[in-house]
Amino acid sequence: MFRVLSRGSDTLDVHLPLKAALTVACGVAAVAGEAVAQETESRERPDVVTLEQVTVTARKVEEPVRQIPFGITVFDAESIERDRLQDARSIGRSTPGLNFVDVGARPGNLPNIRGVGSLIPLSGDDTSVPVFVDGVPLPVRAQDLDFVDIQRIEVLRGPQNSVFGRNAQAGAISITTADPTFEPVFEIGGEIGNFEHGRISALASGPLSETLAARLSGRFDTRGGDFADITRNDDVRGKNVTMLNGKVLWVPGDDTDVTLAFRYGNYDEEVFGVLFDDPGFPRQATDIEQRLELETAGAGLTVTHDFADFTLISVTGLQYYQLEQELDSTDGVVFGVIADLPPAVFDDPTVDFRLSAEDDIQVSQEIRLDGELTNGMRWLAGVSFFRADLDFDVAFSGDALDLFGDFEESFVTTSYATFGKVTVPFGDRLRATGGLRFTHEIKDFDGRFTDLSGTAAIPSTSQSDSLTFDLVTGRAALSYDFLPTFTGFASIARGAKAGGFQLLDIDAADGSPTSRFESAFTWSYEAGVRGTLLDGRLDLGASLFFNDTTDEHVQVFDVQSLQFIIENVDVQTYGVELETTARPVDRLALSAGVGLLQTEIVASDDPTIVAGNEAPFSPALTFNAAAQYAHPFDLLERDGELFGRIEYQYTGSRTIDPQNTVDLDPFDLVNLRFGWGSEGVSVYGFVDNLFDETYAETAFSFGTSVTGARVAAASPGLPRRFGVGARLRF
Repeated sequence: MFRVLSRGSDTLDVHLPLKAALTVACGVAAVAGEAVAQETESRERPDVVTLEQVTVTARKVEEPVRQIPFGITVFDAESIERDRLQDARSIGRSTPGLNFVDVGARPGNLPNIRGVGSLIPLSGDDTSVPVFVDGVPLPVRAQDLDFVDIQRIEVLRGPQNSVFGRNAQAGAISITTADPTFEPVFEIGGEIGNFEHGRISALASGPLSETLAARLSGRFDTRGGDFADITRNDDVRGKNVTMLNGKVLWVPGDDTDVTLAFRYGNYDEEVFGVLFDDPGFPRQATDIEQRLELETAGAGLTVTHDFADFTLISVTGLQYYQLEQELDSTDGVVFGVIADLPPAVFDDPTVDFRLSAEDDIQVSQEIRLDGELTNGMRWLAGVSFFRADLDFDVAFSGDALDLFGDFEESFVTTSYATFGKVTVPFGDRLRATGGLRFTHEIKDFDGRFTDLSGTAAIPSTSQSDSLTFDLVTGRAALSYDFLPTFTGFASIARGAKAGGFQLLDIDAADGSPTSRFESAFTWSYEAGVRGTLLDGRLDLGASLFFNDTTDEHVQVFDVQSLQFIIENVDVQTYGVELETTARPVDRLALSAGVGLLQTEIVASDDPTIVAGNEAPFSPALTFNAAAQYAHPFDLLERDGELFGRIEYQYTGSRTIDPQNTVDLDPFDLVNLRFGWGSEGVSVYGFVDNLFDETYAETAFSFGTSVTGARVAAASPGLPRRFGVGARLRF
């Protein structure tokens, strides 16, 4: 059954049995059926307010979103700006089934979908939900990017390996930056707010010749800390972020487009983590300033050429990131509870620290053909290549870790794949789709550990290893148009994520072989409906799904090394998702989304993980709703409108580890947006977390204290933030 549990002495259990999910599904079917009946009987009316039809590229070809035979959420440029979707994490609370785990350090943040997915990247490429920008996959440790000048975001739920390739076991996130224009466009903007928040943004777009256009956009954000470090008497969680996007479009002829997209990001941020269940939550006690400096860069070259019977698309990608981190390994509040000692005992900046550096170069190439036959059959075929070279170096110093040494490691992943997809129409309404992908992947590891204490029996160790994987994935689906604008679908998909080596080879310190983990596989079954009803006034999407996953990668805290290690477990998840958008009258827009999710670990070789436990960071209930109203209002002789928007976002209880040691409390947020805008000018205000809710976004178990109490370190949610901004376009 679905369970929403809150922690503490006043525990409240809200049981949502399976029949609740079925009730939701039946309710959706009833509403859809009634709407279909009304749609069939309706007549054209000139005064009807309709919603805009959405076209997506979720299957690497342009098609109406209603024809996609799996769960999908789409954000266009207008909704990205309206909802203040500013980074990869911000889309989680607006998307049923998507959870973005925030561990307090950007390189460790990862999405999971429908209870399937790695929680933190404990290997160089361990993710079940890859993120693509302009068709090019991002490095796993650089997936949590800030957004600037984004045209569209597509969140694809369920296995996407057959089209999107490696590691798309649970889904994929596809981000498309804005295209250049052949009309000149310039924009500048800025924001100020509490916690020393400031922002400057700008873009320029226009023609360089009759066949060449370019676009350049950038954003700089700064924010001060918002909670205290009691050792250094300073505020924590400040950041400075610089983002640049560029795009050049060349149209040499009617049949050819060439697009070069490039991006750059620089993140200078404080790393944080606080004691969960601390009476003074949130606070920390570190004797050094914990910081990370992450620099990312990427480029993608897309060439599209239309032949007589098919289209050739080539996507060449190059991605790079460099990361340096300095961490205090023993936060005084957390380890004070673990050792039952005052926090001041751990106040020594000369010990208990961790320095790490890593850099990654990733190249990818995909070539595909896309065509349509005279009988309406649509086909796609392609090949792809991927290679990532990751160098990882981390040095520990500290008696609390019982480790004083340096790890130097190198990981090389090489992947080859061939894939194809075909959609066959049967009459005007029924379509069958089949997709298949074969992937051959090689992972090589080289590592060296050097003792820095001068007392170890083994001064240094070196080891190398290699693994090879052959993965077969795919999808079969049926879709049926109940109406020209409303479609039902059923789908079976197989997703996969290759195994590999753990990023930090902690076993090398005592000469043990490096840790391995197995490949994970998911069989996913889904049925649903999607489309537009009531003369275009209502968009509705609903899905029922069941996922059966073997050898999923979960993280377990090892009390011996005080590090996280990867274990393989079998997991089953199922649930219901519903999304709807309505415009009942002119200028009023309503939207809502709900996700019900049940997860269960069914088998594990780790004796600490009990069958029947829930999968970590998979809320049983998520809900979001929003209402926006706009009213014409002329200002300074300019036509414009006043607008207001209120959002409600709820995230239910979720456990923090596969042992189910601690449950995080549910939390809900209310956000406000308001302002005035015209064609070229807008001024606005915002309030996030209106009621200043204090909550834990994520937490990780640190085992038990010397007194036997469970200890966890948490990433606190952001407090109430507010500010004003303005934008000028000309």
